[in-house]
This record gives sequence, structure tokens and C-alpha cells, in this order.
Amino acid sequence: MAGSAGKSGLVTPSQQLHAEDRAEHQQEQACRHQPRNFFGYLIANFLGKVADELASAKLILLWLMGALGAPSALVGFLVPIRESGVLLPQLFVAAKVRNRPRRKGVWLLGAALSGVALILMAITAISFTGATAGWVILFALVVFSLARGLCSVSAKDVLGKTVSKGKRGVLMGLSAGLAGVAGLAVGIYIEFYNSTPPIELLAWLLLLGGVLWFTALLFFNTIDEHDGATEGGGNAIKTALESF
Repeated sequence: MAGSAGKSGLVTPSQQLHAEDRAEHQQEQACRHQPRNFFGYLIANFLGKVADELASAKLILLWLMGALGAPSALVGFLVPIRESGVLLPQLFVAAKVRNRPRRKGVWLLGAALSGVALILMAITAISFTGATAGWVILFALVVFSLARGLCSVSAKDVLGKTVSKGKRGVLMGLSAGLAGVAGLAVGIYIEFYNSTPPIELLAWLLLLGGVLWFTALLFFNTIDEHDGATEGGGNAIKTALESF
């Protein structure tokens, strides 16, 4: 009977009990690791926001491209690439990410690629000039934007599974506040330069941003994430095409 019930898709009492025990165990694990998860997510999110400020396409990269003598045509692509690149992973890979019971690894991959991209920009700033520097920085910005998209796709799912609902708002508000203070401090420091900051300073800021992303990766990796639901994920591009 138990075998026929299993084949017909019915849930037996023993299976139901096992599922309830597993859910209770996951809740206990989440409560036990709550402080560590809160701290890990807070620091990682804060460092990521600061790194984003240090690689601002509207300010830092704009100054850098101008200082390196990159063609104005390339400079015009900075903001569009930065803004659209974040959205593309959400359109194409969100469903695949949703199909993974654990999504922390996706965030870690995005953080690692973000760090590599910013370090590549820093190396380019002290190694090339003109159109060559402009093209390499744009390439690194594409990688950086796509990587940030991977972080965006996975971050909320990880947060929802590892930090209680009542503390999520506090976490995000605290992280944004700390990042705002850090961004203001960087802005005040740069303000001491009456004109465009020297290339060396901009390169150091980008290098620091890359280091911050790898540091954020270490903190995010301390988060204890349990398996989550994998249903409900849909490919936005496929859905849009089918609607026509």
C-alpha cells in the first residue's frame, strides 16, 4: 500500500512527518546561525556598496576616462553599460538561479568577478592611455555590471532564507547608512582636489574597490544557507517572447 501510495503521488504519514521534521530542523538551524548570518550579510553588503561608490560610472570612471584621454564616444557608454548590465542577468539567468536550492554560490561568483573587474580597471589606469585604455575599461565595466547582476539576482533569496523577516529592514537600513557615510567620506577626500583627481588616486580607489569585493566575499561565505524552494522560476525573455 505504501508503495502504491508513493507512486500515485500521495504523501504517506511517514513522509509528512519527515517533511515536518526537516522544516523544523531548518528553522532551528536558521535561528542558531541568525547572528552570524546577520553580521555576515551586513558587512558583505556594506563593503559591496562602498566598492560600488569607488567605481561609480557617473563620477570615478568618468574622471578616469577623461584623464586617460579616452575618446568621448567611449565615455558615453559608461552609464548605459553600468545600468543595463545589472539587469541582463535578471532577464536571462534568474530562472536558472531560482532552480538552485542554494544561491549563495551565485553571489560569491558575482563578487569575485566584480573584484577582478575593478582590479583590471586599476591596472589599465596605470598601464594604458587613449582608446586602448577606454576599450579595456569598457570591457571590465561590462564584466563588472554583469557580475553585479548575479549578486542582485541571488542576494534577496539568500537574505530571505538566512535572516528573519523582522530584522531584514534593520539590516538593509544599517548597511545603506554605513555605506552612505563611507561614500561621503570618499567624496570629501576627493573634493580636496580642485580639478580632476590624479590618475594614480583613481587607480588606487578602483584597486581598493576590488579588494573590498574580495573581502565581502569572505564575509558572505560565512552565511549558513539551507536548501530553499526551486519552483516558480521563469525565464523573463522566454516569457516575453511567448506573450507575442
